Amino acid sequence: MRIFIALDIEQWIKDGLQEAVRELRRTRAPVRWVKPEGMHLTLKFLGQTPEEKVASLESSLESVCRDIFPFPVTVSGLGAFPGLSRPRVLWAGVEEPTGTMETLAGSLEEGMLALGWKKEKRKFHPHITIGRVKGNINLKQLSDAVSEFQGKIWGRQETSGVSLYRSHLEPAGARYEVIRFFPFGG
Repeated sequence: MRIFIALDIEQWIKDGLQEAVRELRRTRAPVRWVKPEGMHLTLKFLGQTPEEKVASLESSLESVCRDIFPFPVTVSGLGAFPGLSRPRVLWAGVEEPTGTMETLAGSLEEGMLALGWKKEKRKFHPHITIGRVKGNINLKQLSDAVSEFQGKIWGRQETSGVSLYRSHLEPAGARYEVIRFFPFGG
């Protein structure tokens, strides 16, 4: 099974991001847009995982989440990887002033390393993917439209735990299924 660990995003924030997607679609750039039900903040992508490894993974997640307490996040602005001059992934930013999310990501990274997963080489950059660019048409218009949302605050929410997701790859795009939710603070 193909799995990952993520923070869930409140529906009303996803609805606001969908409004932005409607505006960005007007550029007619070739983007595969993420459906609202697919929006989340990935903390650790684990990839293809044998089912017999899931029990030890769940035990590790319980342990990590026990030491974390709910924290606020703010979803704001839009941007692109690797940058607006060559956008490939479009995202909404996520800010968390207490440093708890960074601690959580680091703890998950160490816990998964102990279970045999490779450590992520890239620095953790919290974001919610809203689209993947699939070509080079109208990229200037797309970048200009994304720039107009840089200061926009989509919403603030309190996080209460992480979800272990299974990803089903289908012709219409990925479909995500929550395997289990792990609340913070035990």
